[in-house]
Amino acid sequence: MMRTSIFLLALVLTACAGTRTDWTYDSIRIVEGDPADVQAIVAQARAFSAAYVAGDTEALLEVYAEDGIAAPGGRDFIRGREALREFWQARPDVSIREHRLRPNELWVSGDLAYDWGIYAGVSQREGAEPEAFRGKYLVVWQRDADGMWRMANDMWNSLD
Repeated sequence: MMRTSIFLLALVLTACAGTRTDWTYDSIRIVEGDPADVQAIVAQARAFSAAYVAGDTEALLEVYAEDGIAAPGGRDFIRGREALREFWQARPDVSIREHRLRPNELWVSGDLAYDWGIYAGVSQREGAEPEAFRGKYLVVWQRDADGMWRMANDMWNSLD
């Protein structure tokens, strides 16, 4: 019990450092999974948000599996690193001011996991006022040969 409490405290402190959040680790429903895997997946999700805000396409791509697939609402599937790079390439006329995730549920079994929840953020077009956005997402994670958890399938759509 003490070990689990220390782990949860460390995870919350790590997760809150440098990234705005409106949820706590305790708010995620963990269906199944080793705490170390859960922590690694949460860290990767936060790395994705940080890279998105920074406009760091290469860091963002590192969160995807080599053959990862994105499925944005209202668009066709985006398959593989090169297509993902083209899709996520930062646009000079738009900046992402904030991006945060609120996972609702996480399930881990072996080398696969899923995570679903709500995302929210603020973007700003050149010469315009900041604009809030939000939506829902579902990610299927896979543990790659190097032991890192990466997004195999990333699907989202707007709630605005």
